[in-house]
Amino acid sequence: MTNSASGKVIEISPGRRLRDRAGVGPYHKGNVKASLVSAARRLLETETVEAITARRLCREVGVSSANFYNHFDSLEQLFLDVAAEGFASRAAENRRLLKRGGAREDMLVQLAQNLVEFACSEPELFRLMFGQLGDVSSHPHYVSQADDSFRVLVQIVHGEDLYRPEDLEHSHEACKAAYAFFSFIYGLARSYSQGLIANASGTRAERRRFVEDLTRQVITGIRG
Repeated sequence: MTNSASGKVIEISPGRRLRDRAGVGPYHKGNVKASLVSAARRLLETETVEAITARRLCREVGVSSANFYNHFDSLEQLFLDVAAEGFASRAAENRRLLKRGGAREDMLVQLAQNLVEFACSEPELFRLMFGQLGDVSSHPHYVSQADDSFRVLVQIVHGEDLYRPEDLEHSHEACKAAYAFFSFIYGLARSYSQGLIANASGTRAERRRFVEDLTRQVITGIRG
C-alpha cells in the first residue's frame, strides 16, 4: 500500500485485525475509511472535536498513522464525512415523523424536541454539523446530505417539497417559514447544548415540555 502523501510503502499482514472496539473484521483496503469515520463518531460521544487527531484515530482503528492520508486529505475532510452521516440520520428520523403524519403543529413540536435532544446528547457532532467546520463547498457529500435534511424539514413545515438547493432565490422566497422555523430550533438546540437554557429539575421530561411550550408559542406568534 502506498501513502499518497509521502510515497512510503506500508505493508500490512493480510491476517492483521483491526481493534475489536472498532467493530470491523480483518483489515483490508476497503474498510479502513469507514472504520476511521466510525471511530471519530464514537469518540465524539465523550470527547471534544479538538481532542481528536488523525494519529489518535489510526491508533483506535489499529493502522499506521500514515495510512490516514490514503483515505482523507485532511482531518477536516473526515469530520465532514462524520457530519454528513449526522445529517443523514436527522433526515431519516424526520422522514419517519413525516410518514407517521398527524397535525402539522404537533410534528413541528416533535421536530424541535428531536433536535434539542440530539444537541444535548451529541453536542460535538451537533457542532460539526452546524458551523464548526470551514468551507464545506469542496465536500459534495456533506452538502447533499445537509440539503436532503433541510428538504424534509421544508416538507413538514410547508406540507410539500418546495426546496430547490440549486435555486436559492426560489428557495428563499418559497420556503420562508421553513428557514424561520429552522433558525428557531437550531438556536434553541444550540442554547440547550451550551447550557444557556436550563430547567429547574434538569430532567429530560421537563426539557421536552419547555421546548414544546416555546415551539407552540413561536407557531402561534410572539405577542408583547
